[in-house]
Amino acid sequence: MNVPVRTPSAIAPDLPVRPPVVDACALLYDDAGWRVYLHRLGENAPEYLDVFSASFCRYFGADHATYRDALAVRWQDAVDVLLPPGRPPFDLDAYLADRRRQGVTGEFAMGSPERLPDGRTVNEWLLETTRDVRDRVHVWAGLSLRDPAAALDELERSLAAGATGLCVIPFLDGTDPADPRFAPVWDAAAGARLPVWLHTGHHFARSHPSGLGSWRTVETLAARHRELLLVAGHAGWPDVQETLLTAARHPGVYLEFSSHRPRHMPKPGSGWEPLLHHARGLARDRVLFGTSTWVNPAPTAALADELAGLALPAEVTTAWLSGNAEALMARAAGPHRG
Repeated sequence: MNVPVRTPSAIAPDLPVRPPVVDACALLYDDAGWRVYLHRLGENAPEYLDVFSASFCRYFGADHATYRDALAVRWQDAVDVLLPPGRPPFDLDAYLADRRRQGVTGEFAMGSPERLPDGRTVNEWLLETTRDVRDRVHVWAGLSLRDPAAALDELERSLAAGATGLCVIPFLDGTDPADPRFAPVWDAAAGARLPVWLHTGHHFARSHPSGLGSWRTVETLAARHRELLLVAGHAGWPDVQETLLTAARHPGVYLEFSSHRPRHMPKPGSGWEPLLHHARGLARDRVLFGTSTWVNPAPTAALADELAGLALPAEVTTAWLSGNAEALMARAAGPHRG
């Protein structure tokens, strides 16, 4: 008697297969890079080391009570709890293998202009480390707008080294990206067809205004630099509707919802109701999936499954998980590049 092999489709023929994932907000660092990242937060927005203490400890496998005790003394000591001596070195092959298991076929890896102990910038390390896997890892070089000339130089160096995008975090710089003195940076990004991931919406840095990097910033930049491709990081939450309407006015604007779990989006008062309401129309081709890596230290596959579990048409789920990110990169690599 021949017993048929029970494939997953035979067991559950109606079970949907989740599309592949492109993570539009990934952080790929070794321990030196993570230390620079955490120190940048500590020096410019130490509130993050407090508010997200549980997330940091889960991601780095640290004891939360020990971390909190250290943080009460010095934030530098808390960073040492997260990154103690003797941690295994970063293994790119293992990292990519895990990403494949999670269903991730590509990612936008966010860099930084900060210096590592060896003198390289994080951008340089990231571009060198991923040189042979650019089909999987798209480096979006980090810029600081505190010095417009230095930002422009960093953009040009990173572009020459293979960066395919940029990222800017206004609350870490304490700068308004829409200030006219930064226009040469935005003009250069638009001319090179480098999409820019811009932190938008709520932030916890009490020393800087909450409006730094709002949907109004996106509106101003998109109106002033018509060819600029802008990704509103975190979708401008809680002003998602305003950010979405900005995208409706400007074809180069996208929304990316990292740091927020899809499973919470349908809940009343979440602030994500406009995104789901317009998912079949306005938001269909303008939304990207992202993780922010440590903020929700669940496996990427779990976060993607949460999105796939929402009551959205299959074509919308596919577009949000990967299709729109792939279309954005194809658009950026178009004939105007260079």
